[in-house]
Amino acid sequence: AFLRDRRRAQFADQLGDTLVLLSSSLRAGYGLLQAVDAVARETDAPMSAEFGRVVIETRLGRALTDALDAVVLRMGSEDFEWVVEAIEIHQEVGGDLTEVLDHVGETIRARTRITRQVRALSAEGKISAIVLVALPFVLAVLISISSPDYINTLFDTTAGNLMVAGALALLVLGGLWLRRIVRSEY
Repeated sequence: AFLRDRRRAQFADQLGDTLVLLSSSLRAGYGLLQAVDAVARETDAPMSAEFGRVVIETRLGRALTDALDAVVLRMGSEDFEWVVEAIEIHQEVGGDLTEVLDHVGETIRARTRITRQVRALSAEGKISAIVLVALPFVLAVLISISSPDYINTLFDTTAGNLMVAGALALLVLGGLWLRRIVRSEY
C-alpha cells in the first residue's frame, strides 16, 4: 500500500508537466496517439510506464479512451480523470484539444501547488503532535532514571494507578484530537 500510494503521488506530481508535453506535441502537429507515445518516451516513471502501456494497448487494438480509463483506475487520479474526460469530449465534439489541455494542465498545476503547501503546513503539526504524545513517556523514563522512588509512588499506590490511568486516557484522547486536527482534507 505504501509503494502504491507513493507511485500514485509521483504520478500526480508529474501530471502537470505531462500535460504541457502532451499539449506541445499536439501543437507541433502530432496526432493524439503520437503525442501519447512522445509522453511515454520523454517522461520519467511512473508516467512513462503508464503511457507506454497505453501505447501498447492501443497498438493491440484497444480504444485509446479505454486504455486511458484503465490508467485512471490504476492510478486513482481524479485529476487525470479530468484529462481523459476532456479527451473523450474532444473526440465526440471536436475543438481545440491543445487549448483544453492547457487549461486543465494549468488547473492541475495550481491544485498540485496548493496540495504541496497543505502537506508542508500539516507536516509541522504532525511533528508537534508526535512530540506532545511522546513527551510524557520520555519524561517518565528520565524521572525513573534520576529518582526511581519518586516515580514508583505512581505505580505502588491506588491513587497513583488511577492518576496513571487517567493520564493515559487523556493522552489517547489528546492524540486522537491532534490527529484529527492535522489530517489534511482537500
